[in-house]
Formats: sequence, C-alpha cells, structure tokens
Amino acid sequence: MKIQEKKKVHIRWMLVCYDILIYLLSAILLLRLYGGNDKLSYTGILQQMCISMVCIFGIRLLGNIYGQVWRYGGIQCYMRLIFADGIACVLYMILEILLPVESITFARMLSLVSVDLLGALTMRMLYRYAYKCGNSNDMQGRFWANVI
Repeated sequence: MKIQEKKKVHIRWMLVCYDILIYLLSAILLLRLYGGNDKLSYTGILQQMCISMVCIFGIRLLGNIYGQVWRYGGIQCYMRLIFADGIACVLYMILEILLPVESITFARMLSLVSVDLLGALTMRMLYRYAYKCGNSNDMQGRFWANVI
C-alpha cells in the first residue's frame, strides 16, 4: 500500500496583499465613488465588499492562483486567473441574489469583478515585463530592475 504524499500548497502572500490593494481600489471606485442609480448605504457597501471579496479571493485560493510562480508562468497562468474570476463572478451574482443584502445592478457587479481582474492582470504583466527586461544593462533595464 502506497502512502500518498500531501502536496504542500505555497501561497505567495505578497501577491495576495497586492491583489487586496487592487481590489480595495476597485471597490472604492465602483461601490463608493460611483453613485449610479443604485446608491448604497455604508452597510450596503460593506455587504457588497464582503461578498465580492470572499468570492474572488476564495475562488482564487481554491484555483491555486497564489501558488503559481508568475515570473516564469506563461499564458496559462493568465487564463487560469481569468477563469477563476469568471467563476467568482457567477458565484457573486448567485450569492447577491440569495442573501438579504442591498442589491446592485448586474452591470455594476460585473464591473467590480472586471476592473479588479484587469488590475490584477496588469500588475502581473508589468512584473513579468520588469523581470524579463531587468537583466539588460541599458537605461530601461536598470529602471525595471529597480522596479522589481
């Protein structure tokens, strides 16, 4: 009988922190600053932030998004993030309908997840570009080496 080894999951907590900052900027922009037709109270904003944050980061953790090494990852890492956030968006929509919370429009909900995803993808692409170009000895290479 073979004893199965437990696969240890390595979570890159710095990446989680960056994603939380991007999420908070997106949530403030779309839930607080943008009033729209469905103005939310402070309680409603907090409810929507909690639901969306649990959905987005829960699915990302389940999908092992934070276990990937982004500087070496290819397009499959980006596709995995997009797929995970797509699932999170559907889950967010279902929970928002089922839970007794202040409602927001579908467009606003989709915008929140999409803007957060766009920020996360942009940050990862900039990091990959900086890592790739940071090895050259020209002015641009030195700039990107300092960014890393």
